[in-house]
Amino acid sequence: MRKQSNTLNFEGQNIYVGIDVHLKSWTVSWTVSILSGHLHHKTFVQPPSPEALSSYLHSHFPNGNYLSAYEAGFSGFWAHYKLVAMGIQNIVVNPADVSTSQKERLQKTDAVDSRKIARSLRSNELTAIHVPCRETLEVRTLLRSRDALVRDLARMKQRIKAFLYYYGIGYPEEFRHSGTHWSRAFMNWLRNGIRMDTEEGSAGLSLLLDSVESQRRLLLEATRKLRVLSRSDRYATDYGLLRSVPGIGMITALSLLAELEDIRRFA
Repeated sequence: MRKQSNTLNFEGQNIYVGIDVHLKSWTVSWTVSILSGHLHHKTFVQPPSPEALSSYLHSHFPNGNYLSAYEAGFSGFWAHYKLVAMGIQNIVVNPADVSTSQKERLQKTDAVDSRKIARSLRSNELTAIHVPCRETLEVRTLLRSRDALVRDLARMKQRIKAFLYYYGIGYPEEFRHSGTHWSRAFMNWLRNGIRMDTEEGSAGLSLLLDSVESQRRLLLEATRKLRVLSRSDRYATDYGLLRSVPGIGMITALSLLAELEDIRRFA
């Protein structure tokens, strides 16, 4: 720590910061070696805010080099984007890559976790994982939303089949084969060819059918948006190459591009 006119100045010194990220708070540990060779460190709890951390570091360690790390998890990468934008050299790491002693395993707390991240960062033991850009994350969100719709639709179809079995309603001859199910004609039979004994029973079946049709519309909308994406300048070339491989369809190709982001980084 250098002093100039009684003003703190950490120019040229690294301040290592370990962050244990949670929904309602962050547990932060910092460590720094001053010029005398003594190692200083501190752990504290702050709001889950990159701005608050940046303000603290600039206030306590003006002109320092700020290096931070946190473990990948539920919180995603929004904090990383903000920390980097504020001039903090942040990395996101695989939790399994953070060196942990037996004592730390037995006495696991947020403070212990943040301190071991700061310690490992200072010792240059951490390897950053690849952080995708925000645009890639949003493409993944669309793909995963579509996947959820596919699963939800399958569940709704099973509920309708369970409904028919529960009431002993058999399929007409033209729908005996499962390959004919969920066609327009099959849906028309479900909607207009089944007579329940009460208005309540009819309403229950109608709600199930409405749910299936709603899920199908949403699935179609998601698929159309992905088809447009496949023709975009960003993806068109690599998408075309992947589609030329036998067995790879639109969803698989886009999933590979979104999950890997840039396959050339493996070269």
